[in-house]
Amino acid sequence: MTMINNKFFFLSVLIFLFTTNYCPEVCAAKDEFVYEHQGEVYRYFVSKTGENYTFTFDRNPGDMSEKNKAVYHVLQSLYDDPTIETNYSQHYIKERARCFVFDSNFYTYTACFLPNEFSKRNRDRFWGFVTQIPNWRWLVTRNLLPAALVFGLIFFIFTKRKNG
Repeated sequence: MTMINNKFFFLSVLIFLFTTNYCPEVCAAKDEFVYEHQGEVYRYFVSKTGENYTFTFDRNPGDMSEKNKAVYHVLQSLYDDPTIETNYSQHYIKERARCFVFDSNFYTYTACFLPNEFSKRNRDRFWGFVTQIPNWRWLVTRNLLPAALVFGLIFFIFTKRKNG
């Protein structure tokens, strides 16, 4: 019986060693994405910062329309929502960051580009953050509709008791 326990112990140690060596590579590969546009390849990294996802591109994709296409790719890569509109519905400036709003069926996505004017070395850097916020359709289908169904069921049960 001790021979089986020793084999199990050594096997579990080997599995542990392999997983600890493999895990950083898997975690690093998960945060790196590739955006391809007109034959150009742009690599970018994503990290979770609170409720936001911060992205950093290795190169700037170009003018504002190209940046919006790139950030649309970031949204699709992170949230995997096929209903995200390809064009932004509104834009605004918040604390010197240029923000764009992309709508979808159940969520509103905000993408903000951070300014580069504070770093002379990184003037061509393209970075920012994206956020997912539930909209009114999400609120209705996830909160108000189930509550209305529960109240309707309670009302139905009480009226059935009074009549029956």
